Amino acid sequence: MTGRRWAIVGVGGVGGLYAGRLHAAGCEVHLVARGDADALRADGLHLTSPLGDVHVRLPVHTDPATVPPVDVVALAAKTTAPAAAATAVAIASRHPGAALLVLQNGLGVEGAVGAPDGVPVLGGMAFVCSERIGPGRVRHLDFGPVSVGEHRPDGGAAGVTPAVAAAVADLDAAGVGGIAVPDLVLGRWRKLVWNVPFNGLAVVLRARTDEMLADPSATALVRTLMDEVRAGAAADGREIPPGFVDEMLSTTAAMTPYAPSMRLDFDAGRPLELDAIYAAPLAAARAAGVELPATATLLAQLRFLARGRDRPGDGG
Repeated sequence: MTGRRWAIVGVGGVGGLYAGRLHAAGCEVHLVARGDADALRADGLHLTSPLGDVHVRLPVHTDPATVPPVDVVALAAKTTAPAAAATAVAIASRHPGAALLVLQNGLGVEGAVGAPDGVPVLGGMAFVCSERIGPGRVRHLDFGPVSVGEHRPDGGAAGVTPAVAAAVADLDAAGVGGIAVPDLVLGRWRKLVWNVPFNGLAVVLRARTDEMLADPSATALVRTLMDEVRAGAAADGREIPPGFVDEMLSTTAAMTPYAPSMRLDFDAGRPLELDAIYAAPLAAARAAGVELPATATLLAQLRFLARGRDRPGDGG
């Protein structure tokens, strides 16, 4: 039982999972939601998970001003939802000492949220298979650990700060697992080793993770993209050993068959996180004099598909 207080902004596949598990561990949890607020108030949060199912009614807020003092504000909405980021910053700014935990994919997302000086900003890299299946309903399939590091505006390594250690302890108590990351930028690049190939190729190839790894040509493409991300990280001053690629492939092969979130967003007509997951690392590598051609090609394909999907009357 941690007894600490969390506000979760965005109650989707990620936010709903961690809200339910943190509550089960004894944390005081407040949900900050928009579209699902009425359903959450009426029938609570339904979480199905190998870690244990949870059905609980938690305080639900639509106004940042109604959220009481908390220790952590977790931004679990995607980078394509700037209003959620502004809400999370507003809550953290109202409560001195509250840490803002950015549970988003991509590079540079912590700086992009625009937190004022004095608000500790943490980055959280969730390795999890979890999805929203309806208003207030989340299905957790596999994994769940969160790597947490503290953001420094100069891009340096902050070490394991007290705010990081406390968040990791809460996640450990919740049963999902927390991993302290001394260098947040390195942690972001390591997560991109998985996100760049599997999110984008799930859209372009119309395939789940298991289907990609069952096909030698697709697996070779995944490996090429992973190696490019390693090259981008090295250009950015972060070394990722070659064995990490094999580790990610083995871990994914053992994963419950899963359609990554970008595929779900594409199929549902939602915006794709192309800037944070693709454009930002491409720009960082290019600034250091390194091109990532396969990654750039995948981004171009995704932008083309997204434009075609969004044109009225087009597609089939």
